[in-house]
Amino acid sequence: MLMIAAISTVSAQSKWTYKLGFGGEYKNGNVNTTIFNTNGGIERNDSTLAFDANYNYVYGMKDKVEYENNFTGNVKFDLWQYSRWSPFLSATINLNPYNKYNYKLSFLAGAKYRIFWNANCDYSISAAYVFDYVDYFEGIDLANQVNRLSLRLKIKQKIGDNVSLKHTTFYQPSVTDFSGDYIINSVTSLSTQISKHASIALNFSYEYHSLVPEGVKNQDIITSATLNLKF
Repeated sequence: MLMIAAISTVSAQSKWTYKLGFGGEYKNGNVNTTIFNTNGGIERNDSTLAFDANYNYVYGMKDKVEYENNFTGNVKFDLWQYSRWSPFLSATINLNPYNKYNYKLSFLAGAKYRIFWNANCDYSISAAYVFDYVDYFEGIDLANQVNRLSLRLKIKQKIGDNVSLKHTTFYQPSVTDFSGDYIINSVTSLSTQISKHASIALNFSYEYHSLVPEGVKNQDIITSATLNLKF
């Protein structure tokens, strides 16, 4: 059984957008699995100040054994987002016991530079300072606090009338150990509009951490297909 839904309400007067999505899968047979995910947020698009607060939660169980319980929340402010230069602030919290920490906090401040944009595309790069704090489980010998640089490439491109491509890649090395401690995060999404209110998206996500606790894999790869409804 597969259920995926998304709800979006837009107020033109206030420029606020509200979104809610959820999905799940249950399989009973040779392998018994349960997967549940939900995401949502509130966003304000404005040429002077843009605001975005969102969350994502994923839960997974296989043969009655929990293997995924991941919550991420993010708040971001952009100033003059449609200008050539745009400063921004962002804060993220991640709760994921399967990475052997209680929580991870990230605070980010930087600026975006728009390389080129028109009605069909928007290409930009950004540079920022990041402060990471991770509350690891007892006995793990990794630094709780790390100062990082963040370099980001972002591409939005329309391919024909109904197909859009989005790609974002982050490279975040430690300021004291560029080659030994770094994070790479990349997300690519190809979406097709199938009606006025519905679209299908294929998503590919790759995340790599050079330093992880013993027993935790360095990389995570996720491929998914979603149905999005917007009203």
